[in-house]
Amino acid sequence: MVHDEPRDDDVLRPLLADRPTPDSDRGPNTTVNWRPTILCTLMFLVMGIGSFISAAPQLRLFESIICQQYYQDTDTFPDRSEIPEHLCKAGPVQAALAELVGWQSCFDNIPSLLLALPYGILADKYGRRLVMTLSFVGQLAGMTWVLFVCWLGLPIKTVWLSSAFLLLGGGTTVAASVVMMVITDSTPQINRSQIFMSFEAAVLLTEIISPPIGSLLMTHRIWLPNLVNCACCAVSILLSWYMPETRHYAIRKAHPESEISATPSEDLSEPPNAHKRGSALVNTLKERLSVITAQRNVSLLILSFLVANFARDSMAFLLQYISKRYSWPIAKTSYMLSFRAFAQLLQFMLLLPWIDRTMRRRFETRPKEKDLYLSRFSIIVMTIGFAALGFAPTIGLSMLGIAVYTVGSGFSTFARSLTSSLMEPTMMGALYSTLAIMETTGSLLAGPSMSWAFRWGMDLGGVWLGMPYLISAGLCALMTAVIFMIRLEPVGTGAVVHV
Repeated sequence: MVHDEPRDDDVLRPLLADRPTPDSDRGPNTTVNWRPTILCTLMFLVMGIGSFISAAPQLRLFESIICQQYYQDTDTFPDRSEIPEHLCKAGPVQAALAELVGWQSCFDNIPSLLLALPYGILADKYGRRLVMTLSFVGQLAGMTWVLFVCWLGLPIKTVWLSSAFLLLGGGTTVAASVVMMVITDSTPQINRSQIFMSFEAAVLLTEIISPPIGSLLMTHRIWLPNLVNCACCAVSILLSWYMPETRHYAIRKAHPESEISATPSEDLSEPPNAHKRGSALVNTLKERLSVITAQRNVSLLILSFLVANFARDSMAFLLQYISKRYSWPIAKTSYMLSFRAFAQLLQFMLLLPWIDRTMRRRFETRPKEKDLYLSRFSIIVMTIGFAALGFAPTIGLSMLGIAVYTVGSGFSTFARSLTSSLMEPTMMGALYSTLAIMETTGSLLAGPSMSWAFRWGMDLGGVWLGMPYLISAGLCALMTAVIFMIRLEPVGTGAVVHV
């Protein structure tokens, strides 16, 4: 359902102002619209609870299935009796598990890579709520397929087919990009990074409380936390229907002098023509991509999302890495997720807001410059954190590396705020979808690459078990140099200086 829809020709007006100014938010929407922001946060809280409750149990479920098959093939446990978890840390079992998880991550990101920009344009044209609901429905279908495969004892690699369900809605990447669109629609530029951090902090609460709950539930029955994940996704689908449509906020920001009185029927005033609509979509894709890539600063920032997400996805192997390197059971290892989330929560609730407020006072009329400095700071700290995690010989030093990494994990928040301030509000759907494509490409490459790096590290042994994090540190170091290439034009001009 679409409300207060502007005409199509309003959407396709010149998409980028020649000289966007820092005061672009000082129009009719100068305060935060809290209802859509709070509902988006609530939806992701529910989704996060389900996801983190099931993270360790699902990994253990996969490990046990692979382990059973491995020892059955070697006739060690031919009756498929329960195999002690410590025996499942054997190299071949862990290599197969890393392959399964790595390629699952890769396949999950293919729908987002192919469809993020089309769904972003649909969100610009028909509304954010529809796209978000479709994304949740596709994710629920994928979760159900994974449980179906494990329950019936089908070949474990058939869980990869769950990625096909993400063609409906584009998966978590599209859902996250729509949330960022809604927050951008609902907030003025000067407050945006603070709202992003508050959203991150709220979601991190779920990462603190959920893994211990998942570990507790899996001691009773390993299926229960996975079923809770499906239930949470179903609740998010219901909540998405109550989220107010925010697309018209973006139109009003871009054209404060115009009145938006169109209705949903205007989109249906002419009989649908599949060929014309397809051609219009392709032309819109080309037009908006050319606008987005026209600014070199924006292009550099977009590239940074690819590399940062590639490095960040090495954290997908954190449970397996800690379990293998320090011989911890997975149920115990899952508490590392809570530790990481607690460190991030302190960062987003205390450290970064304090830094952001301090920088806002210093750069009161220059929010872009503030976000640029904070982006540089974050990517440097992230590099140090990955290096510390990769080299850490003890669990204590690994925790220190994770803590340092979390301080730099605000990079995406500041870089996203900076990027959005360089584009016109009506471009947010296309922009965030492009960022989602970059993040998805990073994840797509990271899945099999980090799986290979982890297996390579196991072959080398010793400190090289941290190979995924050493590679991530190197990539972040390169991206640090790229971020320092970005320059903004002096205050008062409002335009971007290309390097």
